[in-house]
Amino acid sequence: MKPNTLNFVAEVNYLGQFSNPNLVKLFGYCCEDEHRLLVYEYMASGSLEKHLFRRTGSTLTWSKRMKIALHAARGLAFLHGAERPIIYRDFKTSNILLDAVCRLLIC
Repeated sequence: MKPNTLNFVAEVNYLGQFSNPNLVKLFGYCCEDEHRLLVYEYMASGSLEKHLFRRTGSTLTWSKRMKIALHAARGLAFLHGAERPIIYRDFKTSNILLDAVCRLLIC
């Protein structure tokens, strides 16, 4: 295996060990040649980006927005406080996913 592939597999295996109510569950991955695929649990309500910037027919109340901000902060605190901290460099609304009852998870 190439060094980049080994690094990818090592990182995915490390991330797969985490379990937190504010992180999307990682079910598996595929790594073939230069192609990489991560398989996460299905999030029925899509991304926070969709709810904030696109017309979806539903708006987020301030109460829901505050809950989302709190859960996002908890997810980041969990990652940053790990034994081997993970600095999440791609934190954006498209990577914050909501389940069917608008529970937030970071992917």
